[in-house]
Amino acid sequence: MRTAIGGMTPALAKVAETVIAQPQTTLYQSITELAEVSGSSEASVMRFCRDQGFTGFQDFKLALAKELAGDQREKEGLEPTDDIQRLVETAVVALRETEQLIVRDDVTKAAQRLLAARVIDCFGVAASAVTAQYLAYKMSRVGMLSRALADAHLATMAAGTATGSSAHVIISSSGSTVDAVGVARLARSRGAFVLGISNRSKSPLAAECDLTLIASWPETPLTGGAFPSKISQLLIVDALLAEIVRQDPDRLTMIQRTAESVSDRSF
Repeated sequence: MRTAIGGMTPALAKVAETVIAQPQTTLYQSITELAEVSGSSEASVMRFCRDQGFTGFQDFKLALAKELAGDQREKEGLEPTDDIQRLVETAVVALRETEQLIVRDDVTKAAQRLLAARVIDCFGVAASAVTAQYLAYKMSRVGMLSRALADAHLATMAAGTATGSSAHVIISSSGSTVDAVGVARLARSRGAFVLGISNRSKSPLAAECDLTLIASWPETPLTGGAFPSKISQLLIVDALLAEIVRQDPDRLTMIQRTAESVSDRSF
């Protein structure tokens, strides 16, 4: 990349120089964020990646992640000796950072809109589907009509039949997953309230949502579904449910009822 800069256009050279100066940061950025930081455009970032022999930005980041992982192992000379301690420490950092990122007013507004919705569809792809299922479960516990749609076609059909009385919560750590962005765009075009939960503040998903709640610890191509990323998303889910109960205390009764309804399902 360094040797190729001399033959690049000014816009592409800006992208290359930014990546070379901060390769680790680039791993955690969306194409929108890299374009903004480098003073170029998303189109320039895509052209840069293709000129380097990659099919797109994600393909480029995967190669970069592999390269940097190899460099890091060479520097350290050994693998971590205590993975449990490392997981705990990173989880604590992720939770603390997410606490700072959560905009309380946005949580309040999101809770109001969800409480007013007739039905709430939660959608995520792959690891983000886990967060979607957890959110749907928590909402069911407080008596809200909610469903987790793990299939992209089902989510798209739900978005296509959405109305102003429905809400969609779209979870995508990268904020760039094609299916997630497409469902958000379609649901919003039908008048539904669309809430995003992501680990990136500037992304294609955020541009399609009415509100986006941001979790810490963005993933890289090699860390999809990473524990710190998931636990920070789950913190947002619980914060959202706590606000829903605060705004509508009768939901506490629903928690008791749902608990009683399954009390005979355990020995």
